[in-house]
Amino acid sequence: MEHAKAVRESELFFRQWLRSPRSMGSIIPSSRALARSVAKEVAWQPGWYVVELGGGTGAITSGLIEAGIPRERLVVLELDRALYEYLRERLTGVLVVQGDATRLDEILERLGVREVSTVVSGLPMIGMPEAFKRAIVEQGFRALAGQGHMLQYSYSPICPVPARQLGIRARIVRTVPWNVPPAYVWRYDRLDG
Repeated sequence: MEHAKAVRESELFFRQWLRSPRSMGSIIPSSRALARSVAKEVAWQPGWYVVELGGGTGAITSGLIEAGIPRERLVVLELDRALYEYLRERLTGVLVVQGDATRLDEILERLGVREVSTVVSGLPMIGMPEAFKRAIVEQGFRALAGQGHMLQYSYSPICPVPARQLGIRARIVRTVPWNVPPAYVWRYDRLDG
């Protein structure tokens, strides 16, 4: 049963990559090692939410759940219709939303979600227009409460966003050589925080 689910997930992911390679960061889903590494960097406390941008097939979300974040405190945004439908079926109890991450503030307002401690981005930023990168970072920080932070996983050791121009501090907090391709978990903080 687990093998059949993994094959279905990989096929769906690969089909989406073939259809739109720029919107997918890799040709295969993220590994459990990457999911665990991301989860270790999430700042969560009871009553707060964690928002994931670009849920893909749910690999990172599963890592967050395994780390103890309650399903009802996870908001997963996915733009692609097929991936969104797959996530809704797979992630019972998680608030899965089909939507554009550049409009995160509107989506969270509509959902009544206010206390967000961490925004996790799996969106491929390398090679994307600067305006898109700015919109994602600005929307992420607009959603965060207090001293929350953003996490971005990437397959490049070069910062995926222009941190100085965006007024944020960016640093690699985890390196995951066991992911294919090897991955880096970036943490973004406000410079004034």
